[in-house]
Amino acid sequence: MSWDTKVLIVDDHEMVRAGLRAIIESTGRMKVVGEAADGEDGIRLAQRLEPDVILMDIDMPRLDGIEATRRISALGLGGGVLILTRYDHEEYLEPVMSVGAMGFIRKSRGPEDLVRAVDLVAAGRTTMPRVASQLYMRRRREFDAQPESPLAALTDQEREILRLTARGYTASQIAGKMSLARRTIENYRARLKEKLGLHDRSDWVDLALKSGLLLGE
Repeated sequence: MSWDTKVLIVDDHEMVRAGLRAIIESTGRMKVVGEAADGEDGIRLAQRLEPDVILMDIDMPRLDGIEATRRISALGLGGGVLILTRYDHEEYLEPVMSVGAMGFIRKSRGPEDLVRAVDLVAAGRTTMPRVASQLYMRRRREFDAQPESPLAALTDQEREILRLTARGYTASQIAGKMSLARRTIENYRARLKEKLGLHDRSDWVDLALKSGLLLGE
């Protein structure tokens, strides 16, 4: 059977994982392809299973969810990370948003909210609580107020490549969407990395969010 969305769950509580699995698989169109109890195993399974969405807890032994997300983003695996958190204070939001997660949801939300969030991340879109959206809107205003915005000199084509890369698309996928050669996309991305000082995918996501290329899609 072919599943619309493959999900990896990374959480150190077995009962939480069981509950998440039940919600995800009750849709009939999503499949939990793996479970991990810490960030280290989460990274290993993400590489092996190539899920569409990774549900990632923050507080875990061995390696926490923030560092695990940063490493997964650096690997450029293509799947989006949806952070599971009990917190919505700014001091927690900043590190979460800077490591390349495509969204996050509080554990207190209901099953329908979780499924909706997974759908959004699977589609390459961001999802976050209102307080995080407000924080990013403030950061976007600060970004726009800079005398020389890093994106000011980019062409529409470069902006689109930045946006799609931040959403996790590979060079081949972007080439297909934009009717360009894969090598052309790779050259564009190399130039963007140099111009904008980008390194791993977390940098691409952070810049795309701050500049409004992802927020609110």
